[in-house]
Amino acid sequence: MNRSLNKEQNEAVEYLKGPLLILAGAGSGKTSVVTHRIANLISKGVPASKILGLTFTNKAANEMKERVQRLTQQNVLICTFHSLGARLLRESIHHLGYIRDFVIYDEDDADKLLKTCVGLSAAAEFKPDLKAIRTLISRTKNSMVPPEQVLGGEQIPFFPAIYALYEAKLKEYNAVDYDDLLVLPVKLFKQFPEILQHYQERWQFVHIDEYQDTNGVQYALVQLLVNAHKNLCVVGDPDQSIYSWRGANIQNILNFERDYPGSKVITLEQNYRSRSNILNASNAVIAYNDRRFEKKLWSARGPGEKIKLYRADTERTEAIFVADKIVSHHREDSIPLNDMVVFYRTNAQSRALEDHLMHRRIPYVIVGGISFYQRREIKDILAWLRMVTSGKDFIAFDRTINLPKRGFGDTTIDKIRLGSEQEGISIFEYCEKVVSGNALKSPLKISARQKEGLQDYVRIVHALKTSAQTSPLSQLVKDAIELTGYRKHLEEDKETESDRTENLSELLSKAMEWEMSVQEPSLEAFLEELSLKSSLDDADVQERITLMTIHNGKGLEFTVTFLVGMEEGLFPHINSKDSAEGMEEERRLCYVGMTRAKEYLYLTHATTRAIWGTMRTQALSRFVKEVPSEYIERLNGRITPFAGEGAYSKPTQRFSASSTARPTVEEEAPGIGNGDLVFHQEFGIGRVQNTYQGSLGLTYTILFSKDNCEKNIVARYAQLSRI
Repeated sequence: MNRSLNKEQNEAVEYLKGPLLILAGAGSGKTSVVTHRIANLISKGVPASKILGLTFTNKAANEMKERVQRLTQQNVLICTFHSLGARLLRESIHHLGYIRDFVIYDEDDADKLLKTCVGLSAAAEFKPDLKAIRTLISRTKNSMVPPEQVLGGEQIPFFPAIYALYEAKLKEYNAVDYDDLLVLPVKLFKQFPEILQHYQERWQFVHIDEYQDTNGVQYALVQLLVNAHKNLCVVGDPDQSIYSWRGANIQNILNFERDYPGSKVITLEQNYRSRSNILNASNAVIAYNDRRFEKKLWSARGPGEKIKLYRADTERTEAIFVADKIVSHHREDSIPLNDMVVFYRTNAQSRALEDHLMHRRIPYVIVGGISFYQRREIKDILAWLRMVTSGKDFIAFDRTINLPKRGFGDTTIDKIRLGSEQEGISIFEYCEKVVSGNALKSPLKISARQKEGLQDYVRIVHALKTSAQTSPLSQLVKDAIELTGYRKHLEEDKETESDRTENLSELLSKAMEWEMSVQEPSLEAFLEELSLKSSLDDADVQERITLMTIHNGKGLEFTVTFLVGMEEGLFPHINSKDSAEGMEEERRLCYVGMTRAKEYLYLTHATTRAIWGTMRTQALSRFVKEVPSEYIERLNGRITPFAGEGAYSKPTQRFSASSTARPTVEEEAPGIGNGDLVFHQEFGIGRVQNTYQGSLGLTYTILFSKDNCEKNIVARYAQLSRI
């Protein structure tokens, strides 16, 4: 028995044979249980190579892998579902008619390919919604329905034809999209039982984290892998199932005992993260749901602070309150900024918060914004590198042929694509033949400038291919930036922001770091890792407050947690009001947000909020009303602003010039009283008629001579000067 684990945790660690469901409440130490269980298997003689762990983020996979390595000094394959799919396909995709050097199309690449397919189909004249088609293709794929089995196109005209063409083009370009990373392995296993048997023998003990988040194709992949040995350990919590909108099926975990007869179920209820008041309140809220396993989290850490409930007049005063509390906890309690988070239901809510954080000069990061690897300049260089690995990649060709501009329009690019199809060769081989003057079935007619540009393009790709064979990866990345003229292209572009060039430097640094961190660095593996990156994996560790939707906060924890916008129609979201299942998922989302808090939990709401340009009166969220009053402390609705130049106590850490366009004036304007003449930058000269304490602090009523009208001006924002 491991003395660092509690009774239930030890029971899970010792149960090694057969199917096991670990119902792990929030903060109950599930990672420790899984890692110690894997270590126990190895101590009992199971080779590390026979064990597989699956998670949903690279961050979680790396953390678990490192813990196992520290416990056992052995390496166990622990990765995301998509990384596993990529591994399986690298080894065995040739059985499905692909070549092993396939490329992985991210969402942007897939969207571009889909746009091409729609343009080539009869659906083009209908101008269909590309996003709707992409969503339907993804849903159809994950339901494992191939194009030939799709019936009709009721939702979208010509959908079966578009879907079939999209799939055909992917295969023609030797590419797979994210969905294929899961769908194709299932297809492979079903069509080739001997291949399935090979992998069943390779991984005889399978562990899955966050099982409640699995979708249909992940569920099928797992069932196929474990069917021979049934040694499956899944960890999850139905109360934290919040991703149905992206295909997660809560029934996968609720039906585990039915799917795997004779399975063992162990419940982990002791929470090591939060104070009792937070847990008791969270338990009370989630108890209103019907579709769940009964469990009740508890903590030995003591009751702690009550949950703070703040009612604001508007979203603006709500944001000011949040900023003030961030400052207070940072200054008075010495809590680092990166141990605080503001959760909201929708991304649109971040705007008011950002305004006031910038005004107070509080550093922040939005998790779930544009990922580093989705930035244009990064994707441009990665597209050049993809041309090195695969001459069939039309999307990469389309992206790079005019970097810098070589005079190729959409019509000519389409002719090149059609020409390569007619010749039965890759897009790059076709370009080579055009510039070399080799005979073609249908000669390509292009201008002298275009031919010169194509010659330059082929030369560059050949140079990069040579670099890939003779130089380290970091040198290849540097060559892709320099030999293509891309850096010069950015420097000559007057509209280019300076950080775009800096991002290229970061990409080069990434290549150098990656080169040193893996045993066998290769361009293919490098591109694969970057294509599987998520926005959460990119979040840095510099000290700053974190803003994110609750969906992005799964698995994280913070000393101070704010849940803002606790209003009917916002949270729970208006889209769930007519659906019992939707309302239960919204409540689970609230439960997830509340249980991220370790010490301090704030729930805030506004009585009025601007929605679609109209000020609306908002009702308090039912989720707040479901919290028993003994766990709530209601705060005064009036804000007492902090004095001082800036909120953040480290004066050397400030936003860049582009982020500090708004002046920072925290203190109330000194020495201004009734009857004084004042100057305002926008309204001009005016005379103070009245002073009073409003909800935002000291406020002046001023009669401005410019328009002969009175305006109420909040002192802390006014930048008034006395005349």
